[in-house]
Formats: sequence, structure tokens, C-alpha cells
Amino acid sequence: MKKVNLLLGGTGANLPDLSKVEGPWIGVDHGTITLLSLGITPLISVGDFDSLSASERQQMEAQVADIRYSNPIKDYTDSQMGLQIALQDLAATRVDLYGATGGRLDHELINIFLPLDLKSVADIAKIHLIDRQNVIDYFVPGSYELQHIAAMKYLGFFNLTPVKQLVIADAKYPLAPTDFKRPVCLASNEFIHSTVNFSFQSGIMAAIQSRD
Repeated sequence: MKKVNLLLGGTGANLPDLSKVEGPWIGVDHGTITLLSLGITPLISVGDFDSLSASERQQMEAQVADIRYSNPIKDYTDSQMGLQIALQDLAATRVDLYGATGGRLDHELINIFLPLDLKSVADIAKIHLIDRQNVIDYFVPGSYELQHIAAMKYLGFFNLTPVKQLVIADAKYPLAPTDFKRPVCLASNEFIHSTVNFSFQSGIMAAIQSRD
């Protein structure tokens, strides 16, 4: 498995300890400067870099070998571009996104819905959003056994699209087969064992493990 990490421009307060994260990095816009400040040199940097000061831009250009500049007036966000680079150029089989939350609300919503922008449905399950309090995994229709992440107390299910026949089993609050015609967040469920099983027949789902 080839894992690639992306650091987006979210607030540092929401970031876990990135020094413990293994694998190559892509720095997205100001995420590049955050990585460099931690002694991590990204393999690739991407963005319009409009949030960088002149000195930060010089630092990036001196230390990062592969910089992909984008036009500030564009149809795709820097996050979307970074994700496509990870999946297409680096052939990642898993992409962990950090800094996707905690900043501007419009950017946060774009990042949460990033899987819907992918050209290939097969890539959706490769994406994972991680911050200090949450891990978000994405799923296409099927049956799944979700492993409990240590220190995460709560489990939420969020359908990004309409879904059919969502079933949740082996959780504190099970769900009989249910259709949802619009996005709904089923929050504050919990594990009662080390795994929770769920399934659905159509749509795109996110499972969110969280702690206070």
C-alpha cells in the first residue's frame, strides 16, 4: 500500500502530532510552510500560494523541489488539486488529509465533500480526513466492518448523497434498513465491541470516529 499525506491550510490547533505520521507529504498552499516549520520537506507543493508572505514563498522555493503553481482564478480548489496529484501522479492507494478542518467554513465543507469530486468512484474509499479529534472514512455501497480507533469515543454516520437501505449493527444504537433522501448526520453513536458493522445499497457514506 502506498500512503500519501496531504497537509491543507486548516488551523494548527486542529492538527495531531505530524512528526509521528509516516509516508511522503504533499503540501497544499500554506500547509507547505507548516510542514517546513516542523522539519518535514514535502515531496510536492501545490497551490496559488496567495496566503504566503514573500519570505515564506522564498523558503518554499529554496527547499521544495517540485512546486505546482495554480492560477488564483480557477475552477478547482488547491485541496482538490492536491488530492488529484496524490491519486494520479503518485498512484496513492491511501490518502490521509490533515488540516482539512478548523479553518474557513467554506473550505471545510469543500474538504468534507471532496470524495464527490473524484473522477473514479474506486478512489473514494482511499480518502481519510484526520484531525486532533476526528477521523473520517468514506465508503461506497457494500457491507463493512468498522474497527474502533483507540481513544475515539463517538461514532457518527453521514451520508454525502441520498442513500438506500442503510443498516447499522453491533453499535450502541443500531439502525434497521432506512433510506435517506438528503444528507443526514447520525451522530453520537458508540462502539460496544471492537467493531461495528454497517451496509447500504446506494450512495456515498462517511463514518466519523470522534472524541471530545
